[in-house]
Amino acid sequence: MSREGFDEFGNPRGRAFDLGGGDEGRVRGENILFYSSLYPYDTFAEAEMRTLMAERGLGFDVVHGPYSGGCTLTGDMLSRYSQLWYVSGDEETLSAQQVQMIVKYVRAGNGLAIWADNEPFYADANLLAGALIGTRFSGNEPGDRVMVPGPVGTLGRFVEHQLTQGVNNLYEGNTICTIAPATGVTLLGLSHDGQSCLGCYEREGHRVVLDAGFTKLYRGLFEKSAGLGRYLSNIAFWLARGSRGVSYQLLTPGRERIETFTKGEPPKGYRFTVDGPAEVTCILQWDGKATLGLGVRGPDGALAARQSSPRSPVRLSVTARTAGTWVAEVEGVDVQADRVPYVVTLSTEGAGTSGDDRTAQVIPVYFICDVSAAAAGDLADISAVLRHIQRDLAKADTAVKIGVITFAGRARTVMPLASPSMATTPTLAPGGDGRSYGAALREFERTFARDRAELVAAGAKIFRPCVFFLTHGEPDDADFATAMRSTLGYDPATRQGNRAYPLIIPIGLRRVAESTLARLAYPDFGEAEKRGRWFLAEPEAATRQTLKGVADAIRTALRDAHALGVGGARTFVPPASIPGTRVGTAQGAPARR
Repeated sequence: MSREGFDEFGNPRGRAFDLGGGDEGRVRGENILFYSSLYPYDTFAEAEMRTLMAERGLGFDVVHGPYSGGCTLTGDMLSRYSQLWYVSGDEETLSAQQVQMIVKYVRAGNGLAIWADNEPFYADANLLAGALIGTRFSGNEPGDRVMVPGPVGTLGRFVEHQLTQGVNNLYEGNTICTIAPATGVTLLGLSHDGQSCLGCYEREGHRVVLDAGFTKLYRGLFEKSAGLGRYLSNIAFWLARGSRGVSYQLLTPGRERIETFTKGEPPKGYRFTVDGPAEVTCILQWDGKATLGLGVRGPDGALAARQSSPRSPVRLSVTARTAGTWVAEVEGVDVQADRVPYVVTLSTEGAGTSGDDRTAQVIPVYFICDVSAAAAGDLADISAVLRHIQRDLAKADTAVKIGVITFAGRARTVMPLASPSMATTPTLAPGGDGRSYGAALREFERTFARDRAELVAAGAKIFRPCVFFLTHGEPDDADFATAMRSTLGYDPATRQGNRAYPLIIPIGLRRVAESTLARLAYPDFGEAEKRGRWFLAEPEAATRQTLKGVADAIRTALRDAHALGVGGARTFVPPASIPGTRVGTAQGAPARR
């Protein structure tokens, strides 16, 4: 018989206990590719995993390797996902080129989960683990036991880690192998017969999960697997790009009991330590009819912030400038039920980051590309331009990082921000009807917020982001400029708005009005040479020739930006001209041809 608030396996119920529970906005919209080289095709609990990921706001696609052998993974396929879950079969199917492609994918900031099992079902797993980490899988042992939390190196125990948060019981898998120790690898779990069956790797922003028992994912075992749903949810959140640079901690218990509030109880405090200047967020979630309050007190006992609500959750963010012991305080403002269960989660960003001038400088550059029906005939040439720019920048030790966003009626990030030497430039594909500038700008806002948080957490000094916006026509949403300035804009007179506003350089390749490009260019204030510029292809110019001029101008501007970055400057200067185009400034009239 299960205890109140716990499932039949003794794990606390509810997504609030998952890693990042209540903070799904950081990862929402990211996608996972589950690639299996194992047969038969119907082995895994695919529907259950897809439903589980949807609850966290994540997409989950499944691809099976061909029955005839080999691997169908390509760079273009991977560009649509921020994490790859790779299930190894009993024979090597990955080519040397594909292994290096996945290595670059991980080093570009994407996540990888390697799923292996008993001998010989770790053939591809060893290729990837060896190339990325220097470890390997081996062995052929029975599992079919349930692990519980415990000290490091104890049989049948897993350690406390973000990947095991909220997990009280975890199924080993029907059969298992073992993970060899290696520098940078954290061994998370030891099976009942001494196999290192769970592990992870985190170094220099690279994250990899290692699991030696993929049979736990089988249909029929998925339901009996104690703690499996939360374990998979934690893996997905930990590997997501949006969660990088953020640490999470449950402040309320979840092992032996779940915290509750009853009517008339005094406030309850939960201590946490801040080691240095940091952004801390406390998230209060509860079930039941109640109005709860959440406060945060500094080391001196002073109330730094407080908020209450009749609806869960309550999020409270504070800039913690003072190191020491802080307290999250929960208050029952209006509790009507006998017992209201609740969870308090702490997220921390930036603790311990250094202001050392030797910290790496980064120039984030995004290409937003129109892939609507009108652009279909030019997508091959635009893809070639992106490849030329990436390869040119990859030849030097550049401060530039590049990312690619495409849009039609909707927008998505097809190449996450990465160093040129690590990037896999996508081949652009038609995106259907519609052309929404607003969708493209919102996708940029969401993507850059995540990238910036990750860079800040790594201690990088960040240039103002630069956006090259390639469009083939007028937007469907004529009011895009108003929305753009409300979210991305900044008012230097009042110092209100987005201090990290981007430099937007629109490039019109087909039929688009100069006035539209002028409204899209940004910033629209400051010195003339630092204002946003727009470019419009001359009517008689061939698109391919215009794109060549665009590529040359952008490569030169980015190389110059790198030189400025090395010298300590923090402002990117847009190209002064592009052959075959007319040019103007933000909100201004045409300047010259």
